[in-house]
Amino acid sequence: MRHTIIPRDQAAANLSISTDVLIRYEARGLVRLVREGEVEGYEPGEIRRLWTIVSFQRDLGINLAGVETILRLRDRLEAVSLQMHRFSVDLRQALDDEKAQADAEGEAADAP
Repeated sequence: MRHTIIPRDQAAANLSISTDVLIRYEARGLVRLVREGEVEGYEPGEIRRLWTIVSFQRDLGINLAGVETILRLRDRLEAVSLQMHRFSVDLRQALDDEKAQADAEGEAADAP
């Protein structure tokens, strides 16, 4: 399911930045522009990412290279977190399967 696309010029106006700044962010790979028909813009997740970028620069005074580094590290952390979650689910399933097998073998040994 596709979310609403927020046009580039509307996103720029809402963030009080120019569309040139958004194009620069796109060129650096910080955000992804999507096209739906004739509309070019951003999905809500990318708008949140844009807000983060603008906040880092305006509120914290972090330069664009620093923002790139922070976002890259944050993306890696999210990927590692997802991998750890998947690993824990797989491990829990393996332990449950092993316990069920051990219980079944124990019941079979107890049967006359």
